[in-house]
Amino acid sequence: MANLETTRARAVLAEIPTELGFPIQHRAVNHLGALRRNALNPALIDSPAANIPDSFLSPRMSPDEAVIQQRGRRRVPIMWSPEKGFQSPNKTPTKSISAMTLRSSPRKRSLIRELSDVRVSGIDASHSSPSNKKNTPSKGSPGSAKKIRLQEGSINRSKSEVPLETLLKGFSQDQLIAMITGMVQTNPRLEDVVRSELPVPDIAPLEEQLCYQKRNIFKSLPATRLVSKTDSPAYARAATHLAAFKKTLIDQSQSLQSSKHWDALLDYVLMAWNYVRLTPVWDNHAHNAIRRHCFKILSYHANSALKNGSTGLGKERIERFHAKLKLMGADCEDINDCNVCIGYLLNKI
Repeated sequence: MANLETTRARAVLAEIPTELGFPIQHRAVNHLGALRRNALNPALIDSPAANIPDSFLSPRMSPDEAVIQQRGRRRVPIMWSPEKGFQSPNKTPTKSISAMTLRSSPRKRSLIRELSDVRVSGIDASHSSPSNKKNTPSKGSPGSAKKIRLQEGSINRSKSEVPLETLLKGFSQDQLIAMITGMVQTNPRLEDVVRSELPVPDIAPLEEQLCYQKRNIFKSLPATRLVSKTDSPAYARAATHLAAFKKTLIDQSQSLQSSKHWDALLDYVLMAWNYVRLTPVWDNHAHNAIRRHCFKILSYHANSALKNGSTGLGKERIERFHAKLKLMGADCEDINDCNVCIGYLLNKI
């Protein structure tokens, strides 16, 4: 039995060299070519259910799909660094501003050339003749214009047909003051004449301004009867006009006091007190601060006019003010300080 198996093995081994010859190699090459052709074509795979082609298990890419994928955007990894953050290698480099040159219009270039020529000529002239520049002033200098203005005069100087009153109405207050003081300095006697003819300042224009401001206050209030005119919303609408009324009163009284017209200042206090009393009294006590402040300002100016004007105010003016003092004290207690000064002046007159 063992001898039989060994003889079979030897017979198989003996056939191997003969199969490794050229004919066997030719068969192997043909077999490999067939395998390659079968790999390119859809082959059938044995399965318990059915024979399924390879193209169904691993579908091939069509030529159209390959073209579409080639047209797609190439994916480039985004680089990140802790200093600069995320950076994309596809980022377009920014152009340096210094390398850019801005073109100007031909008109602007010609103007630049003219200015440069003027500068160069001016520098040459200054280097060549510095003494001439100092001796001859420029035509547009402010000194020459000031001299021309001082030499100018009114065209109505020599025209006697125009009344003097009409001419004086066109001048400002500062011009009239400068003209009168200049005339008085050249003629001292004229100062006595002017002082003897000085009237009491007219407070009628001042009253018109106060009346205008008071009218604006009441115009800003609600017009319907169903809405309160003294509540907080109404005060909010009239607050701006109340501030304007207060500013006008302060400016007018300060102007009379600075000019030391004590008689006109006392008359102004009596006039302005009535307008302040006519302003609305608001429901909120804090909203009446402007009203109280106006009364205090007038009380201060009244006391100042009585002290500085003294007996020059006249008995009639002092008595008229004293008659209204009690009623004014109901509005503001500060006005009662004038009682001491009034009693002293009435006893002295």
